[in-house]
Amino acid sequence: MKVKREIASIPVRSAGETWAAIVALISGADTPDAATLKAAASIMESLIADEHPATVPIVVKGNGDRLVIYCRYNEDAIELGSSIDKLTWNPTGGSGWKITAPIEAGDVTWMNDALKSRAPRLSVHDVASPPADEEEATKAAAADLAIDWGVLGKS
Repeated sequence: MKVKREIASIPVRSAGETWAAIVALISGADTPDAATLKAAASIMESLIADEHPATVPIVVKGNGDRLVIYCRYNEDAIELGSSIDKLTWNPTGGSGWKITAPIEAGDVTWMNDALKSRAPRLSVHDVASPPADEEEATKAAAADLAIDWGVLGKS
């Protein structure tokens, strides 16, 4: 299942404050390596400032449901306000959590190289080519599945 959250960014929050709000939302006392989220701050703040999460979400996969986070900017951010609906689970509470985020194509390689050394659970992708949505791919595969029930009576 996919859960969506919208977070007001600029001008309600700076890019740094927006990342801090996201970290507070997705982590808890049982987050095994919360330092990873702080180590990725400069890169995450950069892509938040570039407003890429307005159209392509930051995705958190791991413990529980998949979380998609959109940032809202300008008038949309002001209308949204500073409150954030809390989650009922900690998506970074398990050992296998990962985060992907959108960025300009030209920045993908060097940012992923930087994240590998300081925050290996996070990665960035080209904003124009988001990773395949596994849930949507599963639905599409199920929709393409055709069962020939007539074969059962032919033997």
